[in-house]
Amino acid sequence: MVQAVACAQMLKHRRIVKSTGTGEAHWRTDFIGCRGEGEMRDEPQAFLIEMTPNEVIVPHFHEVDQYQVFVAGGGSLGRSHDVTVPIAVHYTDQYTGYGPINAGPQGFSYFTLRAKTDPGAVYLHKPGYREKLKPSKKRHFLAHITLSTEPVLLNRREAVLEPLLEKQGEMNDGLAAFLLRLGPAMTVTGPDPAGSRGQHYLVVNGSLNHGGASYPAWSTLFVGPNEGPLNVQAGGGGVEALVLQYPAPAT
Repeated sequence: MVQAVACAQMLKHRRIVKSTGTGEAHWRTDFIGCRGEGEMRDEPQAFLIEMTPNEVIVPHFHEVDQYQVFVAGGGSLGRSHDVTVPIAVHYTDQYTGYGPINAGPQGFSYFTLRAKTDPGAVYLHKPGYREKLKPSKKRHFLAHITLSTEPVLLNRREAVLEPLLEKQGEMNDGLAAFLLRLGPAMTVTGPDPAGSRGQHYLVVNGSLNHGGASYPAWSTLFVGPNEGPLNVQAGGGGVEALVLQYPAPAT
């Protein structure tokens, strides 16, 4: 069954948490699933982190594949990559280090999206991290996205599915990411999740209709690998949504 959550509903549960790497506080809102608390589970995760001004999240890796979508504020990723918003999409394979994430003076907000629940970050400045590393493809992508203005989206007449990842057509394990752009009330069939570990849809502009409900910007849906392609219907103002697909489990 497709899991779908609306942004306004989930932001009521925003809370302050402390980084396990630095002890600094920031805000966290769980959209789908919850913190792993040391346990890996075959359940999807989607949560929003809202960093405080000038906060730093130090370099680390996770034991699962993940996307991060930067949606507000500003800052940088790594030592040299300025991240522009409104939207930037970052992907890393499991056991692939990245960071630091540096918030600017107005804060920095990003979604973390995973097909499996991660037990928790492994920080590169803490003893024992090398023993937790395992082989992976070590892929790492960053894509910046320009959203449509309201009148352009309202007047869109054709559906567009834009690939976001480098060499996407050459990958054979299901990894793929797209930006879907639809005009008002348009309906299309999304990419088939078969052969992957599933997909997250993240609405970034306008609204999406699903199951008789409307899902505005920052709303999130998860489509499992056996669900079949999602039937996507734009709301009355059109929609732009990320379609973020995870690589299949290694055989």
